[in-house]
Amino acid sequence: MREEMADLDFMAGLSSGGGGLGRRLYAQLRARLILIETLLRRLLILMAASIEVSVKASAPHPEPVEGPAKAGISANQTAPSQPTPAPSHPKHPRKRGFPFLPLLRERTPPGSDLFALLSAEHSGPQAAFRSKTPLVHRYCTIMDVLRRPERAARRMAFTLARLRAAGAPRPLCLMPLNLKRASEEISLIAATLPERVARALVGWYDTG
Repeated sequence: MREEMADLDFMAGLSSGGGGLGRRLYAQLRARLILIETLLRRLLILMAASIEVSVKASAPHPEPVEGPAKAGISANQTAPSQPTPAPSHPKHPRKRGFPFLPLLRERTPPGSDLFALLSAEHSGPQAAFRSKTPLVHRYCTIMDVLRRPERAARRMAFTLARLRAAGAPRPLCLMPLNLKRASEEISLIAATLPERVARALVGWYDTG
């Protein structure tokens, strides 16, 4: 997997910072990074299966008190209104962390502004290039995990333990479909991981 990452770095210089890439090359590199990220997440599950962790059951949240008994306010009194605090935004955007679980995002129906944005991106001289900053962030995140896999495996163990304690269904590991440009070693790893992950999580009770 390190060789695959080195190959991507050689193709686009993902460890060197900003710049631009052609749209086709950008899409190819993004697909390969997503594949490596998926395989790495499954390898972390295998490592986490052998780590014993204990998760405390979360205490139930107290129900809010309503009516006259709240904060010593009588029925004939009205609590003074307080201004709603404005949401605080960090000065610097938070960098992307490694997703220990796949992110499921809700897709909103496209609007007229989205079509206008896509039209602007695919027209003009700037349409042929895209900033490689998102790829650089994803590349650096994966490399951080590869440098310290034990630390990431322990975090994965806590993540799985919390899900299991909460009664979540057993994680489902499917065969990756986008293996067109993957090497033989990566394709072999991708083909064997689903069965190994299923055996590692065989003790996870799932009614499904």
